[in-house]
Amino acid sequence: MRNLLSASIIAGLLCAVPLASQAADEVASDCKPGQILADSMDLTSCYGNGDKAPDQFIREEMAIKNWKSKGLPQPDEHTQWVEMSGHYVLVNRANSVIKEIRTPNAKVLTH
Repeated sequence: MRNLLSASIIAGLLCAVPLASQAADEVASDCKPGQILADSMDLTSCYGNGDKAPDQFIREEMAIKNWKSKGLPQPDEHTQWVEMSGHYVLVNRANSVIKEIRTPNAKVLTH
């Protein structure tokens, strides 16, 4: 009886895995070229250049301090590099607008 119960639980979990990955793929495909999919609080959205970044990414503690070692250009006085969903995002601290997005290897994300 215990073996049958264990097998049923494992089979149920294995069936759910493809559905979860399919749902994630559908959400990611909603983003346009040049955008990234990122989580903010309990919301997942697509973000691109010119979009307003979630407030959490303009906090000073979110800034990447070692930007040079990551191959990123120096941010100007009013911007900072942050990491969003594995990408590097240059955010204007005054108005939260995304100025640039770079891939994990610091290449500019193109449209």
